[in-house]
Amino acid sequence: MKIYRYVIDHDMGFSPNPFHGICTLANCKPVIRRVARLGDYVLGFGSSESDIRYKLIYWMRIGEIMTFDEYWLDPRFDRKKPVVNGSHMKFHGDNIYHTDVNGGIIQEPSFHSLPDGRPNEVNMSTDTGSTNRVLIADAFGYYGKEAISIPDCLSGIVAVGRGHRTAHSDRLRDAVAAWLLEETPKGFRGEPSGWARIPR
Repeated sequence: MKIYRYVIDHDMGFSPNPFHGICTLANCKPVIRRVARLGDYVLGFGSSESDIRYKLIYWMRIGEIMTFDEYWLDPRFDRKKPVVNGSHMKFHGDNIYHTDVNGGIIQEPSFHSLPDGRPNEVNMSTDTGSTNRVLIADAFGYYGKEAISIPDCLSGIVAVGRGHRTAHSDRLRDAVAAWLLEETPKGFRGEPSGWARIPR
């Protein structure tokens, strides 16, 4: 079991998407999505420029891994398909990629497309260029603007800087996993911190 941890630049409820009772990571973080395995943990922290810096925005334990097409076709995740003129939650749906009859990748109009709905090639390259995997949690806590502090005894797990980290001792890994599963609030607990910057 590994713990992947990173700093979230834009906490919008898109990546990760914590809505409808299931936390998913379907976009961004291509390296994590490519190499993570069942039972691994992913932790996202506030950036140093935010008022929740070094606090835990979310965590997830990976319970299922799908391809983009499997995710797109699975009726459990229909509600995660974006509705561009819908609520913040609907607009930030992360179920946006699938293939056409020729095997080409379709990017649905979404938070990661251009404002007029056309595909954003930069985001598409990041999201799909090196992996087609979607990570699905079997346990998670998402806190958003209510991000929680890490206990001092576990502070070595806090992510700082760019990229993701996995280096930590077995003792710290096991202690963090136990703390997450036994002591933190589970499920969706707070609105994404980035929504405060969206005009209402």
